[in-house]
Amino acid sequence: MCVLLSDTPIRARGRLVSIDVDPAHLLRLQELGMRIGAEFFLANRAAFGGVVVNIAGTRIAVDTRSARRIAVEEIS
Repeated sequence: MCVLLSDTPIRARGRLVSIDVDPAHLLRLQELGMRIGAEFFLANRAAFGGVVVNIAGTRIAVDTRSARRIAVEEIS
């Protein structure tokens, strides 16, 4: 079942399913390791809706607008 990254509960594990952001931002996210199929751990949630994900040992902060455009599936 797919949910938005912005709606994913804290400390959940998941896999990126789709990333629907501006192409310039998509390239930057991919450079940071956020690629479709990548597994992540939601480490923290910011005060204004942004999230911090851990992908392959790297912590990446994602703003609210982008987090609302990234679909993920939870894994156990």
